[in-house]
Amino acid sequence: MKILFTGCTAKQTDDEAWKRARVKRIDDSSIICNSLRKQGYTVDRKKVKWGDDLSEYGLAIVGLGQFGSNNYSGEIFNALYAINECDNVLVFHEDWKIDGTMKSFKSMLDDETYEKTIAKKWSDGRHFYGGVDNQHFDKDIARQVIQDVIDAKYDAIIPAFDWGNKQLVRDIIGSKNIYNIDLTPYVLENWNISTTYASQIKERKHMLASLVNHKPWVNRNKLTWPVDYFGAKSIKEAKQLKTETDVFEACGKYWSILCPEYPHAGSGWFRIRWVYAAIQKSVLLSSEKDTEALGLPKVKVESLSNTELEDYANQLSETVLSYMWTKDVFDTRIREIVEAVGENLSISSQPTTGISKQTALF
Repeated sequence: MKILFTGCTAKQTDDEAWKRARVKRIDDSSIICNSLRKQGYTVDRKKVKWGDDLSEYGLAIVGLGQFGSNNYSGEIFNALYAINECDNVLVFHEDWKIDGTMKSFKSMLDDETYEKTIAKKWSDGRHFYGGVDNQHFDKDIARQVIQDVIDAKYDAIIPAFDWGNKQLVRDIIGSKNIYNIDLTPYVLENWNISTTYASQIKERKHMLASLVNHKPWVNRNKLTWPVDYFGAKSIKEAKQLKTETDVFEACGKYWSILCPEYPHAGSGWFRIRWVYAAIQKSVLLSSEKDTEALGLPKVKVESLSNTELEDYANQLSETVLSYMWTKDVFDTRIREIVEAVGENLSISSQPTTGISKQTALF
């Protein structure tokens, strides 16, 4: 039997979506699908619609996101249909904003909110949520799937390192079985990034590369070193880097790489900047919950001498890289996950990969 890979965003439902994106990057969904296909599994990555026959699939990996967000509005109800139709389901929580996702799902249990959600339209008369105008759409079934997600009926897969307390994620999404995948080896391969350290002169400054404006978090931390921003167009002074390789190389010029704190800090949620800092032997400044989860000492980075920064960066590097997966480990783990959750999955004797080089990731 086949594997269905679907969800709420174009990158979850379309192998070619990256070609149309403003920021072209290898995404989590592509890494998963490419690995499975390389190992011989038949993976259909596509949108589904209410009424589709999904009986050929022994497993559905379904990405979910937040109600109320334009990013997820197009396919979220169709994704709920896929969950309902397939016997074996892995819910894919790709977005780090899992607390917002679950709060939005719980809000749908209010009858008035749910009815308004289904009826919501754009100014041109189109439904805000795709699928609700399908003749096969059943709002009661969709509501039940929402309840099942809240009740943690389904196993979950998340992008996360092996380090960290996954109970912090479980407390939010509820799933008893949470499988984590470390995307590092395929991100590094895609950008031809070596783990061999090449020494650079570092400045006593912070680097923050993100498409999101994290200035409020920076301000709350009352940093005294200068902060150089990259990527976020909403920040006037933010510089733009053409490729992910440029991002990686820039990290080597700073003593401090900033990683804004998230609600589930300490869980080891995947952020490639941890790996970049480790390879470049820079210090990564995030939440104290993260450094505690890694067993690293609590330090005031800006008060350290260059020698002390070097010692701490070496300690962080050794610790972070000790958890890093290889491609073989990734392939083995994703295979074990789909075989544990799926049923009667078939493997082709002529596997394909469909891996594409892409151009920017923050």
